[in-house]
Formats: sequence, structure tokens, C-alpha cells
Amino acid sequence: MRYSGYKFKKRAHGVIELQTKEVLTVLHIPDTHFPFHHPYTFKFLKEVSDHYKPDIVIHQGDEVDNAAISNWTSDADMPGATDELDQAVSYMHKLYELFPEVLVCKSNHTARPYRCAHAAGIPMKMMKSYNEILQAPEGWSWHDRIVINNVLAIHGEGGSGRQAAWKHMTDNKMSVVIGHIHGFGGVTYSQDPFRQTFAANAGCLLDLDSMAMRYGNKYANKGTLGCVVVRGKDAQFIRMDV
Repeated sequence: MRYSGYKFKKRAHGVIELQTKEVLTVLHIPDTHFPFHHPYTFKFLKEVSDHYKPDIVIHQGDEVDNAAISNWTSDADMPGATDELDQAVSYMHKLYELFPEVLVCKSNHTARPYRCAHAAGIPMKMMKSYNEILQAPEGWSWHDRIVINNVLAIHGEGGSGRQAAWKHMTDNKMSVVIGHIHGFGGVTYSQDPFRQTFAANAGCLLDLDSMAMRYGNKYANKGTLGCVVVRGKDAQFIRMDV
């Protein structure tokens, strides 16, 4: 597959990979959970993009929330599934305008329609694609794992807490950027006799006062707002200053 002129190779286990001698700048957008995103999301991302001028943009997943079709008890104050999707798609269109080409990590919230279908015994060939559901342009594509110059981007399921990114780094034996863990944002480096790697958590871009985030009121740890920019072998967490 191609992205902005770069040719990615498809590997086993849902991996797409790009290896190049170029020093690339990659913007990693964390969980937006449209329509429950932070009101400064688009302003923040535009400012970061204008400053760092990324060669490639990756969304770490959970682009939309799909709260109305969650396995958890529904909140009567929340919009229904159709209204929520319509709102989410309207915000996705704003993101498409800002970033016409994006590689997206498959994730638990965006995959909720497929999990519901699986539970109901509906085969995948009867389901719409991510592009169709979210009215995405051709430049957007969804993947299990994205590897660019030995840096792995995944949503981040299978880990929890501040050590989640570190666990994925050690399990995959390469530098990694994750989303999923809303409460932590930052980069930790590790050095062994042969190489240096990093574990980066991209935080989130959530409106922590939204109805969908009510469950977090009882926890002291809140969402860490920001994103991650990777350039070459270095990663930086960019904090949203609000």
C-alpha cells in the first residue's frame, strides 16, 4: 500500500511496515473519542502540525467512542447510537480536512460495531468497512500494527497503567507508541548493549467533563492531554496547554 508516496509492505499478523533511510517526522494523534473530544482538539493538532510538519500522520485509535453500543450499562442522558454516530462523523470530517491521509490503529472503541456483530453471529462480509461507517476519504486506512523505521504504533490494548507502553516495548522488542491509556502521557527510553528504544504514551484528546467520561469522576488519575511526535529515533510528548 502507498501513503504520501511511501510504499508500505504488508507483513503477517496485520502489520504494515515502512523501512527507509529518511529521517521521518511522524505525528501520533491519541484517542479523540468523537463526539466527546476536547474542544481545543483541532486547534491543538493544527498548531502541532504547522510547527513539526509531519511526513506521516498516525491516529492511535479510538477515533470515535461508540458509547451507545457499549457492553457497559447505557447512560440515559447520552445520545442514541444514530445521533452519536452522526455527531462523531461530523467531527471526523473536520479531521479529514486537516489530515487527508492518515494511518489508523484498529482499536476497541471504533471496533464496537464489529464486536456487536460478532456477538450476534453476523458475518463480517455483511458489515460496512471503517471507511464506509466513518465516511473516510481514500487516504485513510485502518491497520492492526504500523511499523515505521522500527517504531511500532498500536492502540495499546493488553496493558494498563503507566507501564503499559513499556510492556509493549519489551514484548515487541522495539520502540513503541500507544494510545488507549488516557491517564498517562510521556516518553521513557531504554538502553541495552546493542540499541536504544523508547516507550511513548500519546495520552488523549478527551473532554474530561463530557457525559461519556463521567465514569472517571471517581478516579484521581485523569486524562493527560497531548500527542506524540517521533522524529527518527527520538520521541517527544507534546502537552496540550489548557
